[in-house]
Amino acid sequence: MPRRPMNDQMNKQGFTLVELLISFALVFILITGTAQLTIHSLLVKRRADFNLKSAELASSMLEYLKSLPYESDELKEGFQTESVRGEGLLETFRIELRIQDISLNMKRVEIETFSEKCPQKNTRLVLFLSRELGF
Repeated sequence: MPRRPMNDQMNKQGFTLVELLISFALVFILITGTAQLTIHSLLVKRRADFNLKSAELASSMLEYLKSLPYESDELKEGFQTESVRGEGLLETFRIELRIQDISLNMKRVEIETFSEKCPQKNTRLVLFLSRELGF
């Protein structure tokens, strides 16, 4: 003899509207949280790329200035500014160079680099050059 399904099993053929709404709400919350984390991580990466590029520009400029002779024209006292387009970034960086003669045998070189879109976040490096020490 075939078994007949019980009356309770015949009434349950799918999900109720409340169950569907709760499951959709949970999925929506999970997707929204994941999207927010992804967007935040992209913004943090972009900011880190700008900071890294700014530090690289300042460091390479300091290395160039260290390689020059003490009496070089590029190491004369004054203020210079230059705009540089970042490689791999669609951003323009500003390099500001201040050279100050502290004494006859000592110079203070300050380099500040920053993104033109965000000048408050900058990288500043200071180098003291000595004629007697040769660096």
